[in-house]
Amino acid sequence: MDMRIAEHWVATTRGGERGLTEPEPAAWLWHVVSRAVPTALAFLISPDHLHLMAPPGFGEPFRRRLSCFTRKFGTRFDLLPAEPANSPRIALRQIRYALFNPVRAGLVEDPWCWRWSTLRDLGGACFPIWTPVSHVSAALDMAPARTLSTLTSLADHRPEPPRQGALVAVTFEAIRGAVAAVLRQPDHQALSTRTGRTLAVQACHAVGGTQNARLAASLGCSLRTIDRARQPPHPALDAVLRCLMDDRLRR
Repeated sequence: MDMRIAEHWVATTRGGERGLTEPEPAAWLWHVVSRAVPTALAFLISPDHLHLMAPPGFGEPFRRRLSCFTRKFGTRFDLLPAEPANSPRIALRQIRYALFNPVRAGLVEDPWCWRWSTLRDLGGACFPIWTPVSHVSAALDMAPARTLSTLTSLADHRPEPPRQGALVAVTFEAIRGAVAAVLRQPDHQALSTRTGRTLAVQACHAVGGTQNARLAASLGCSLRTIDRARQPPHPALDAVLRCLMDDRLRR
């Protein structure tokens, strides 16, 4: 009897193409895979391959989304056979392997620095959250309070969780970078949407930057728009403030 609780899928680009983490294709992939695999346990985009950890039964939806990506962007994939996880311990090891992939590849020194990873979802540093820590901890048969520390602990690498603390002298550029990181958008596009502008306004006021005229000029909007954007608090505001407190999350 097949007792697998999850499957680890890896898709590699043909010819070694390394464009998957360019802003447009990465954002498109993130959107369509998250909709196709809503109960995923982990997802990570590297420049030339993808990792997906999901409950059994999502291999075909994942394959179809890769085919759609090929039609849209031209990149072709080889989807490797799924590696089964027959226990929470194996699933934990597979998720940890995926989340540390950018570190092993020398792309970053800390897994929290990688924007295209559901580690940020587990840490509440993005919006919308795809893989809430409660969902992942239940699959791993682990207390939620232990999940983050366990998934980010290796024998030779134990990164600190996102830092908490007071915000001092926050620049508008830092706020724009935090909004972009939370929404997983390029910095130059982050404030072009209503959600991005709302978060920028609320973050500015949360850290004491209440010069509305200057803020309106930076956003290219009216003072009335600034006033309307201040309330109600956006559900992603805490994630933006978390990114402002820890510059690893803005990289």
